[in-house]
Amino acid sequence: MGWPERRSGTRAAMLVAVAVFAAVASLLAAVAAVPPASARSSDHGASFAVRCDFSHRNLDDPIRYPGIEGNLDDPDHDFHSHDFFGNETTKFDSTYESLRAADTTCTRPKDTAAYWLPTVSWDGEVLNSNRAVFYYRAGGKDYKEVKPFPAKLKIIAGNEKRVTWRCGRTDNGGGSHRPPSRCDGPNPQLGVRIIFPDCLDVARNGKPRLNSPDHRSHMVYSRLIDGRVRCPRSYPRPVPVLTMNVTFDLPKPSGKVTLSSGGASTMHADFFNAWDQVELNHLVVSCINKVPPSKPRPDACQAGFPPPPPPPS
Repeated sequence: MGWPERRSGTRAAMLVAVAVFAAVASLLAAVAAVPPASARSSDHGASFAVRCDFSHRNLDDPIRYPGIEGNLDDPDHDFHSHDFFGNETTKFDSTYESLRAADTTCTRPKDTAAYWLPTVSWDGEVLNSNRAVFYYRAGGKDYKEVKPFPAKLKIIAGNEKRVTWRCGRTDNGGGSHRPPSRCDGPNPQLGVRIIFPDCLDVARNGKPRLNSPDHRSHMVYSRLIDGRVRCPRSYPRPVPVLTMNVTFDLPKPSGKVTLSSGGASTMHADFFNAWDQVELNHLVVSCINKVPPSKPRPDACQAGFPPPPPPPS
């Protein structure tokens, strides 16, 4: 082989290497361009929100232990205190029918779903939530393909990658997987965000699975597939990314977070879908399917915060 041929071969190899490098860089950029569900739009389209403040507290868990009243002395069950939001009657023997017939703390009266999480303490002092907002988002998936949660769906969510803590109320996708030990300011507040999975399993008869033995494995999180955020084929039904944002007033700036379920790493949340299904379907269509993520969230899709209380006289 002469020198011109060797030079030509070297040049070709360099061009191939450059092309491969460019392809890899393009793929990495695409992955980086897709933010995690927690960081996606707060006030953008393809979403709606509802505020559902604290309702009550008890030891019951109608998803893990349906029909069994909570009791700390029960050696056969891992009962711990829960804070319930939304439906005002959620307890050990709650059913879809009983929840649908009950009142709610939600700003959307037709949201009679039950939401709950472990009771949170700060240096051993139990905290009471002052605000809880629930966002239903496309979450980076094709917003036109998102389907509503089916009636009676039950799901437990939460692991350290899907739970973030922060000081204050702002839902801006930030926070840390470890809770802060200090929140400054004249009225210090602690916030926690739990993200639910958004891809649902479907049975052979075409019906969505509403639960599973571990109350988790019938759903998974969407992920980047072939350059797009989508659901895997084994969990083909795309549903909204439900994000639970709860804020607590702190008795003092410094402290340590513990939960009724154990350390902060055990944070989780539960959802029992008892929405008025017609209303939920309407919100998914009008606020997610018909509103591109690049557009602002319409007023009708906002959480509908009540006006602030009048100042003390």
